[in-house]
Formats: sequence, structure tokens, C-alpha cells
Amino acid sequence: MAEPRRRRPATVEKVTRLLDATEEIMLGEGYAAVSSRSVAARVEITAPLLHYYFPTIDDLFVAVLRRRGEQTLASTAAALASPEPLRAWWELISDPRGTALVVEFVAAANHRPALRAEVGKVARELRRIQIETLNSILGEYGLDADEFPPALVAAAVQGLAFAVVADSAAGRDTAHEEAAAAMARLVARLEERRVCQRTG
Repeated sequence: MAEPRRRRPATVEKVTRLLDATEEIMLGEGYAAVSSRSVAARVEITAPLLHYYFPTIDDLFVAVLRRRGEQTLASTAAALASPEPLRAWWELISDPRGTALVVEFVAAANHRPALRAEVGKVARELRRIQIETLNSILGEYGLDADEFPPALVAAAVQGLAFAVVADSAAGRDTAHEEAAAAMARLVARLEERRVCQRTG
């Protein structure tokens, strides 16, 4: 993958528009629809000009992923630090738009080695944040860390959110709505238990 060019401040707005356009195409048509022509057309520039900012499509994908990754890490940390950590976390990761983009990145990473490495970096850091926080708060929910290790809880909750969005987007009838509703009820009960334990 080519080294990214240094950008002047005046180019920030155009780069942002290119990243936004790429996300919209991924969400609306899938990652395979992303090309220099499709992105350039959406921003109303020429394909050669797009390559001035991003020499390769891999560079563009990686830039989109890094931006989204930074946002996701920050929002996850904020959710897990909120007054109702599990509820806020579940609402965040079960948001169809955000998770649908993750689904597309994972699919694209299967065919693009440069993107695969970046997806791995974001995933590892995200899981680290989840496990560290869960390790300190699960006891407040009355959950035994030996029976429900933070790594298990993180993988199960994140995995369910991913599966629900992926199946829904693909039109697969796998009872994803029932699963999501059941998780929401479980999280609500756990938050109630946490309040009782802290006030009792």
C-alpha cells in the first residue's frame, strides 16, 4: 500500500467528503461497489483527482476504517463509562448503521491484505477496552468472573450484535429480531440488579 500523501489544511474538507462517500457506498451497495469511479462520481470530481488524495483503493479503504475505528473506540469507551454501561454498550453495538459498516469491512478484509491488518488492529484494541472495563464492572451486576469471564461476555455480546445486523442485512430469517429483543431485556434486568446492589 502506498504511503499517504501529506495534506494541506485546504484539502481536509474534500478528503472528508471522499471518506463519507465511500462509507455511503459501502452501506448502500456493499464494499465491492467501491471504486475510484463510483466514489469520484458521488463527490463530483474525476477519478485521477481522487487518486491524488488516495493513490490506491486500499489507501481509501484504510483511511475510512481508521477514521471509523477511532470513532468506535471512543464511543465504546464512553458507553462503558456511562451510568448504565451494559445498556449503553448494547445500544451502541446493536445500531444497524455502525455494525453494518463493520460487516462490510470484515468482508472486504477477506480479499484485501492491507485492510485485513487494519481490521485486526481495531478489533484487538476494541476487545482490550471491553475486557478491561468488564473486568471492573461485572461484579456490580452480580456476575461471577469465573463463571462469566470478561472475554466471554465481550465476545458473546459483540458477536450477537454482529450476527443480528449481518443476518438482517442479508435478509436471512434467523430469528435475529427475537435475539436482539431478548438481549435488550437481559441487559435491562442486569442494569436493575446493578442499581439494587449498589443501593441495597
